[in-house]
Amino acid sequence: MYLEFAETLRRCREELDQFEIGVLAEFFNVPKRNFHQVGVGGPIIFHQAGLTLPVSYLLRGTIFWPKGKQIVRGYPRVLPSSDYAQERFAATEERRMIGVIRDSEAVIENKIDGTNVRVYQHKGELFYATTDVYDGGSPLVGTGIDNVRALGIDYGAQAGRLLHAFYPQAEKLAALGYVMVFEMALPERETAVPAHRADLILLDVIDPDYVFVDRMEKERIAEDYGLRVTPLHGRLQGKSDALSFHKQIRGLEHVATSEDLAGYILKARADEGDQILRKIEPSQIRDWAPEFSQSDLTAVFETVVEDMGESVKADAVFLEEVMLDYLGYRKRNVRWQVQDFLEKVLVPEEKTVVSTA
Repeated sequence: MYLEFAETLRRCREELDQFEIGVLAEFFNVPKRNFHQVGVGGPIIFHQAGLTLPVSYLLRGTIFWPKGKQIVRGYPRVLPSSDYAQERFAATEERRMIGVIRDSEAVIENKIDGTNVRVYQHKGELFYATTDVYDGGSPLVGTGIDNVRALGIDYGAQAGRLLHAFYPQAEKLAALGYVMVFEMALPERETAVPAHRADLILLDVIDPDYVFVDRMEKERIAEDYGLRVTPLHGRLQGKSDALSFHKQIRGLEHVATSEDLAGYILKARADEGDQILRKIEPSQIRDWAPEFSQSDLTAVFETVVEDMGESVKADAVFLEEVMLDYLGYRKRNVRWQVQDFLEKVLVPEEKTVVSTA
């Protein structure tokens, strides 16, 4: 399933008679509680929420529309070098990438610091999905902005405004069944590398068969549809051992520091397999974490409970993981902020259940 995930999604669409949470959970062999459905008959969204199963990284943010049985592929969680991330998925992914570099190559793209937004079409309407929301409209989270429900950033509306202002031809590509993955840079958002202007930068394109297109095809699509693609820094190839690979990664960290960049993303593909992703960040970027206000945390907490149901409060560990997903950060400092918040808002009987996910 790991490298043929696009084929797995095609089988899901073809073999399942209908998209329901229980049926999807059984097909992918993941817990039902990691899905939530928006209203009756609305889209079903998968949240990784702390799961470390390999498929959970690839399913992250995937949207299943029951009407028309449309699947909008999610954007996999991009982990750093396994020196910095001890999860098994990180080490396994890194080992596969080293093999690809030995036999072929990996491209090095600039890492953009912003909000991940997927633009797609469903039933003739454009949607702007963040990692955990199918339309970008909720939750309204604006780091450093008080009273977030009144003054927060509506990511879907912002992305739509930028797309129509700067990239009007993108709607034609979406109408063909392609999903565009952008990083949305916003000056009003607190990020490690501040944005100078609002923009959408194309990170990836997913074709109608759920496959990430390669760099050459992405550049062609960007040219044809007037999109701004993330810059290509270079390529890695011909190194066959882990020591050489990690030396190159450390070198790229220093380059990113000297050029005041958020880092780089390595992208590789084994034969016709799925895209393998890896991020390289300077130490100051790895160490940086935003400070969320109490209103930010309250808004996310209320949104999670609204989406997942009151029962989510019975498992403080699972609730913590879902909140981190919605906030878009899993750094130690942010986790501590969420833990402190939950200590205050959950009554004692709501803290007793320990997650087994």
